Amino acid sequence: MPDFTVEFEVYCGTCGAGLCQQSTTGKTPRRNENTVNVEVCTHCIDTAKAPLEDRIEVLEQLLKEAREQIP
Repeated sequence: MPDFTVEFEVYCGTCGAGLCQQSTTGKTPRRNENTVNVEVCTHCIDTAKAPLEDRIEVLEQLLKEAREQIP
């Protein structure tokens, strides 16, 4: 079977960030077909984590205040 190279760029479908540096190519283990493996978009992860981290800080403060009220 002939072999050829295809060049393409990879972008996050959510935020549009370029993921070329977070992508690797390879072959499937059984069929030896071409594959592209893309790591999770760090920008989207950071965006999703920010409000959760803020909420954790609020809850930790509430827990601290509640512990201080225990005799």
